[in-house]
Amino acid sequence: MDVSRWERHTLLATEAEKNHRPMMSVIHYQLALAESQQLEPIHGTRDELEDLLTIKVISCHNLAAFWRRSGDTEYELKYLQLASEQVMALIPQCPRKTCDAFIDSLGCCRSALIEFLKRHPNPAVARQVEHINLSNQCELIAKFRLH
Repeated sequence: MDVSRWERHTLLATEAEKNHRPMMSVIHYQLALAESQQLEPIHGTRDELEDLLTIKVISCHNLAAFWRRSGDTEYELKYLQLASEQVMALIPQCPRKTCDAFIDSLGCCRSALIEFLKRHPNPAVARQVEHINLSNQCELIAKFRLH
């Protein structure tokens, strides 16, 4: 699994953002996401699959963070949902069938949703959830919890 192209686009996106070039930044973040989608495991080891999943989730989180800083909550949520779909695509069957940390209709974990709602454009909604602190109980998704 050669991640050099993904790394290059991620670094170029970060550099463009530091230089106040948002269009180039988002282009490189999008290219990094596209590269992450093309990556395939070579050996299929657990470490390799975890690395692949981490790369895919980081790519989505980078775009979500970009859109959050730009003030576009619709695109932010879109990429948060895509991140959770990446997790579910590689880990489709969670053995904890009674876990309530996952919200099926949104495709994202409850903690990510609450963090998103804390920044809701409607101040009344944001105030209702500002004091909720919920840790994700899903052991499989916990390491990819959104900050």
